[in-house]
Amino acid sequence: MRPHGRLRGHHQASEDRWEAMRALSSRPFCSCDGRRVSLGDLSARSRYTTESAAEEVITQLVRHTRYLLTLKGRPPFRLAGLETYERLHNVAQLSLDLLAERYAPRLTQLYQGLQSALTPLAETYHALHQGAAWLRDIAYILEPCPTQPMSATQVAGQLHRYLDTVQQWPDVTPPLYAFGRHLAKVSQSYWPGLFHCYEVPGLPRTNNALESHFRETRRCLLRITGQKGLTQRTLQRQGAWELIPRPSTEAQLLGAVGQTPPAELAQERQRFAAPRQRFRLQSRSLRQTQAQFNQLRQTWSTLQPTGTG
Repeated sequence: MRPHGRLRGHHQASEDRWEAMRALSSRPFCSCDGRRVSLGDLSARSRYTTESAAEEVITQLVRHTRYLLTLKGRPPFRLAGLETYERLHNVAQLSLDLLAERYAPRLTQLYQGLQSALTPLAETYHALHQGAAWLRDIAYILEPCPTQPMSATQVAGQLHRYLDTVQQWPDVTPPLYAFGRHLAKVSQSYWPGLFHCYEVPGLPRTNNALESHFRETRRCLLRITGQKGLTQRTLQRQGAWELIPRPSTEAQLLGAVGQTPPAELAQERQRFAAPRQRFRLQSRSLRQTQAQFNQLRQTWSTLQPTGTG
């Protein structure tokens, strides 16, 4: 037999063995990039990708929940307990909406845990919410109105009448009643110094603006250095420089940043990018959080639904 004949016979035998293997195999095959890949393998890969995407969405919600448990308030108007309750309730509602589309055991545990924690606090939340409304009303009464200036006597009369209304509020719980009495007592203790700003032109009602200036300085330094201890040392050693006004317009800011070498700026951005990714959902801005929740909803809606979804 000629050499090429032997090769032809060897090739034919290989084809026969391959056909026999296909006939005996119970799994269908498909061609993919010149290779023979099992449809079962493709399905497994698809399920793995879907589960990974679902776990990423749930992980983001868990991280956001953990962040909400660390919120700090800024009394008397920003009360951390009320804000935490409201924001956790939003997470629970989002979790329930996602579960309606696709079942996930880990997401179910998160929803059930939030519900068991929030339900016993519902009555307390409503009472505190009413107390916070009283505080905002008192602040509104004391806020000077440039278009309709009022005398100290007029403002004092309005505040006195409102405090009487608070103490006679109907259907209040004992803690809320005690809080109303506390507001009246504290107001009376500060009464002599509450109304000077209405008689002296240009006198601020509070020193909040000055305190905010120093607080903003510390916040900017913390963002630059990333170290709370270093921020305090910087203020102590060169605090005067940090209080110098910064560029007030975008053009001035771009001019100042333009003096930084691009390579150093790119390196600094890269250094901050990785750590900040873990805190993507850690924002107190309701608008930003809602936008991030909408992105999670969109990602979740693209996943394949489960049998119980």
